[in-house]
Amino acid sequence: MKAISRMMYYIKLLPYFVSRNVQSKMSYSVDFFLGIIANIMKQALGFIFVWVLFSNVPEVNGWNFNQMMFVYGMQAITLGLNEFMFAGTWKIAQYVQEGSLDRLLLRPVGTLFSVIAADVTFHGLGAAAFGLVICIISLVNLQMTLSVGMILFWILAIICGTLIYFSVNMWAGTLAFWIIDTGSPMMILQNVSEFSKYPVSIYGGGLQILLTFVLPFAFTSYYPTAFIFGMETGVMYWLGPVIAAALCLTIAVLFWRYGLTKYQSAGG
Repeated sequence: MKAISRMMYYIKLLPYFVSRNVQSKMSYSVDFFLGIIANIMKQALGFIFVWVLFSNVPEVNGWNFNQMMFVYGMQAITLGLNEFMFAGTWKIAQYVQEGSLDRLLLRPVGTLFSVIAADVTFHGLGAAAFGLVICIISLVNLQMTLSVGMILFWILAIICGTLIYFSVNMWAGTLAFWIIDTGSPMMILQNVSEFSKYPVSIYGGGLQILLTFVLPFAFTSYYPTAFIFGMETGVMYWLGPVIAAALCLTIAVLFWRYGLTKYQSAGG
């Protein structure tokens, strides 16, 4: 009960931190809108590649254009929501190097929560909105109507996918307790996540293993999409995203706590 009440406390507190960030970012309204537009254009350019590919071939390894659209959209939604809600993970190295983590440690809330709520990036909303539109267009073109249960699964899959991206970022960000530059490994991981824009079934066995069991980005897009379309019904496809998110989040939190034990404050 104590853990649940604590979680509810943070859920109520998060909108306050987000609103403060919104007010701060909106003071530069031009940057705000340019960031969103730029991310939409970035996603659109990547999508053009898929469109060009399918203008020459009817399907790739059993996936047609509209099905591939949904996978692409799912990746954009989950990655975009992660960039919007959990951008603070990119600042962990700055907190450690400048000693400003001391200030977060003194707050009457969890340090990890303070890091998460420290920043929001609105360009992530552009990517998420683009992805949602692409997914809806895909369903319309396929003449699919999702049941209430499948819509709830879709929402759950989006939440799990967002948490997977956040957790992987936390793994890399927490390395700041041991190395100076965490930007490079975080960018490498983000580049690897680009593979999840497409069904992992089109890749070789090694890459499939990497994207499923090592860096489980495939659970942010491919596995839930295959289940939604009825292409696969195995446990991995409907329960896999939940298990992957839970494991990734647990590892991220434990690794973060271990990293804090290695932190030497600016006054130490």
